[in-house]
Amino acid sequence: MALGRYTEVARAANGDLIRAGRVAVLAAGTVDLVDLFADEAGEVPLSNPVATDLTGAWSAVAEAGLYDVAYPDGRIVRNVPILAPAGEAPEPGLSAGDISAVAPVTWDEETATIGVTTGTTAGTVAAGNHTHPGLTADQAAGTASVRTLGTGAQQAAAGSHSHGGLMTGSAMAVPDSEATDAAALLADFNALLAALRTRGIIT
Repeated sequence: MALGRYTEVARAANGDLIRAGRVAVLAAGTVDLVDLFADEAGEVPLSNPVATDLTGAWSAVAEAGLYDVAYPDGRIVRNVPILAPAGEAPEPGLSAGDISAVAPVTWDEETATIGVTTGTTAGTVAAGNHTHPGLTADQAAGTASVRTLGTGAQQAAAGSHSHGGLMTGSAMAVPDSEATDAAALLADFNALLAALRTRGIIT
C-alpha cells in the first residue's frame, strides 16, 4: 500500500480559520470515511474526522489517491489528491485519474524527446526554412527596403519638396492689422483673404 501525507490549514468559505474543528476525509464521490494514520508507515491509526489545532492546521496519512474533504461548515472540496512519496508506485487497480495524480515522474519521462512532424498542412509544424507564399525574397529574408528620393508613388519626398497647388500665385505681403474699429478690422480681413486667394492657398 502506497501511503502519502496531506497537510493543510483549514479555512471556512469566508476565509476564517477553522480552529479546533473537525475535518472529514471521504472516499471520492461518497460519504464513506476512509482509514487515516498518524505516521507514514501506516501503523498508528488516526481518527476520522481529524481535529484541527488552534491555528486551523491538520495533517493525515492515507493511501495515495483522490479524496473528498468535508469541513464543519458543510463545504466539501472534491477530488483532493494525496500523493505517494517520489519513487513509490501506485497500487494496482487504481484508475487512470488516480495514477496521473499519484505516479512520480521519472528521469526518463522528464528528458523524453517529443516527435514533431514538419510540413505545410494544418496538422504539421512549419520548418525553419519555410517561406510564406506571396512574400518577396527581401520580405522573407527580413531585408529592409530603403526608399529613393523623388516624386513617384514609391519614393520619399525630399526636404525641399513643395505641395502642388499651394503658393502658385503671388501677392503683396499683408501688413499686420492696426484696426481700431469693426469697419477697419473687416477691411483688413478681406484684404488678407484676397491675398490668400491670389497665392492659391484658398479658392
